[in-house]
Amino acid sequence: MSQPATADKGGGGAAERVEDRTLRVVLEIVRGGSCFMDDLDGEIIDADVRFENDQCHCDVSVRKEDEEGDRIETKFGSEEICTHCPGVLFAKHDCIPRFLGIGDGWFVVETYAADTDTVSSLVTDIRRACERVTVKSLVSTSRDEHDDVCTIDISPLTPKQREAVHHALESGYYDPDTRVPLDDLAAQLDISPSALSQRLRRAESNVMRQFSESCDCLGPE
Repeated sequence: MSQPATADKGGGGAAERVEDRTLRVVLEIVRGGSCFMDDLDGEIIDADVRFENDQCHCDVSVRKEDEEGDRIETKFGSEEICTHCPGVLFAKHDCIPRFLGIGDGWFVVETYAADTDTVSSLVTDIRRACERVTVKSLVSTSRDEHDDVCTIDISPLTPKQREAVHHALESGYYDPDTRVPLDDLAAQLDISPSALSQRLRRAESNVMRQFSESCDCLGPE
């Protein structure tokens, strides 16, 4: 994992923590239980959720339809943090959840992470607390031109395939200037070169298939 850079602001002597967040992650989470937002009448279009002193505080914007047309109401709710609440788990990994979508029993949440290890640990913790979690997209934040960024769903990859790809990237296996032998990478994972090669091929095939089927940037100009 990357190490946070700190800066002493002087005065009170407190250190300010600053670190790069190189990944933007979007998760679709199916909760393992109820939430007070399930009982709100109307379509939830926005939610600001804060956690403090074992309490969950929410400002929720709801769109309702009546005879005069659509109207927006904002509701405030506060209750004890549920054991199946995924939002509180983000703070454990120094991530901030942003709720992009809320439906009957599910959330779509965006966050920014320092590295893939953080994403993996976060997803593991959410999976333990909730019914299901899916990584909808995982993209780099370092691109200058975001118009050319394509999102890839890595949820079809098995944990072993993700581990293989992660170590391959970290070791420079895909860097033509590094030339890391497959045998060396396999030794790091304590598996045979043929098993590693198979995992990488299957993962690469899945990713490239998504590019060819849904990525507009590969089409004609």
